[in-house]
Amino acid sequence: MMHGDVCIAAPRSGSGKTMTACGLIKALQERGLSVQPFKTGPDYIDPLFHDTVLPGEPASGDNRVFPEYSLHKCENLDTFFLDDDAVRQLYDRCSEGTDISVIEGVMGLYDGIGCHYKGSTYELAAILDVPVILVVDAKGAAMSLIAGIRGFMYYDRAHLIKGVIFNRCSGRSYESLKQAVTGELGIRPLGYIPVLKDISIESRYLGLMLPSEIVDIKLKATSLARQIEESVDVDGILEISRSA
Repeated sequence: MMHGDVCIAAPRSGSGKTMTACGLIKALQERGLSVQPFKTGPDYIDPLFHDTVLPGEPASGDNRVFPEYSLHKCENLDTFFLDDDAVRQLYDRCSEGTDISVIEGVMGLYDGIGCHYKGSTYELAAILDVPVILVVDAKGAAMSLIAGIRGFMYYDRAHLIKGVIFNRCSGRSYESLKQAVTGELGIRPLGYIPVLKDISIESRYLGLMLPSEIVDIKLKATSLARQIEESVDVDGILEISRSA
């Protein structure tokens, strides 16, 4: 099987990147695929969620330091501390022997240090030449979402944005958005995730709650994966990932 690479990004924080990435990782593993998760930048909480959905991975932050718990624990890729070649070498080494690598972005796609791309998700995706899938929060908006996505595509000089998933979106709304994405943007509509009150990952202080603080997180990860399989085009994501 050809190895795949994909980056899950968003217009801003709070759009549902972590939830989507975790659900996708779990769904891919349920299909029997070997997944290597990555996180953009030095963040340590999001990788805990990635590791929690890995088979047999304990839902505790302290356990990440023991590599025997998972053959493919989440790794950080930081373009501020590492040069381009070092980023590529780390990515290739960790991805070796896996079916697909899933990178979760940080903040908004183009947000780096100050008003520059340095350290951003986009910089990392460009260095690795990995296709980007935008997760867009659809609550409280409709065609304005299309205008926003078009703006993100305008700044995409490397043409990395290949698809979009709408979060907090109903099936009825998605059908209209799907037509608009196909007809006006020329990228692939990859489905939607409805409002999931029982599965949402809440924020606290300056970051997310820890996985160990969420009751029944393993069961919730499984439910999320099933929802991803139901309303997101996982086959389409795999197809895009293998075009990297």
